[in-house]
Amino acid sequence: MTVSKQRRQTERLMNLLFALRAARGWVDRDDLRRAIVDYRDLSDDAFDRQFSRDKDALRELGIEISTTDWDDIHEPGRSAYGYRITDEDYALPEIDLTPEEAWVLSIAQNFWQGTALGRDAQNALHKLRGLGHDLAPTTEPGVPQGVFATPAFSEALAQVRARRTVTFTYRKPGAAPEQRRVQPYGVHSRADRAYLVGYDLDRADVRNFRLSRIEGGFSRLRGTRDGDYEVPAGFDARSVFPGTGTAAGEGGTTEGEDLTTVTLAIAPGRADPLRREGTAAGTDALGRDLVTLRVWALDGLPARLAVFGPSVEVLAPAHVREAHRAHLGAVRDRLAALGGDSPAPNEQESDRHGR
Repeated sequence: MTVSKQRRQTERLMNLLFALRAARGWVDRDDLRRAIVDYRDLSDDAFDRQFSRDKDALRELGIEISTTDWDDIHEPGRSAYGYRITDEDYALPEIDLTPEEAWVLSIAQNFWQGTALGRDAQNALHKLRGLGHDLAPTTEPGVPQGVFATPAFSEALAQVRARRTVTFTYRKPGAAPEQRRVQPYGVHSRADRAYLVGYDLDRADVRNFRLSRIEGGFSRLRGTRDGDYEVPAGFDARSVFPGTGTAAGEGGTTEGEDLTTVTLAIAPGRADPLRREGTAAGTDALGRDLVTLRVWALDGLPARLAVFGPSVEVLAPAHVREAHRAHLGAVRDRLAALGGDSPAPNEQESDRHGR
């Protein structure tokens, strides 16, 4: 039976960890090569490459390998190298969470539930509970539940971490599927949707791809290798979405997504959250402030605007205006069913202005 490559790597890393943790002092380079089966038959160059990859793998797990060198007594003028893993390099520091931090982790558990990373998140929380932390799953409204629960999510995250140039089939609404060639930069969410963000080689621009529209997974682009491109310094996946107010965001494009500009009339001194999110666009004849919002997901917008009652009116576009009115009408009908027969707030405001 052939041992899988992944299992062989795991065994090699475990043997390396045991060898460096069990030693009382520094482990000589040659002794280390003799101690690890997978290192024994490698040339010097091949050993250096493999050992470097293994050190990086342990580093990703939070384990550092300390290195030193000294003059080789057997070959004057040549340096010998030694390695070890100290308690400081290996031991997990004491975890002391504030109530607020524990609450955030509880939210995170719900966030990852149902995704490929859900089991890992749950196991991590079990370990923290073992240290006495209160990490009961939260049921508070508004907490995201499995935003990244798409089959493509874990695979997309793997491409980002590997800096792997990929090709995939992408289907825009109402269009035939297309092959895309992308250098992944990150993964991000918008409302209840998850996106791969990266540099589109064919369009020479940073684009966003909704993961649920990627068909058949990812393939490495022929002729490329992992890590052969660099993610821009300080890159933030959130910054490339239009409407974020950043230079990068203004140039961002989401494939198959429609960005809608909504014009609102807001009573003076009201609806500050909408003012902060939007852009001032003057005043109307009634003295109300005009504000434009750039909106991705319109589904929840009418309910969100209804919170501000008669202080906010949608002026454009027409379909958003009608959706807002329909939502207010539904609220009015529910109130009437509960025994109230007064007109909805926006209707009162309209009557007052003679409209």
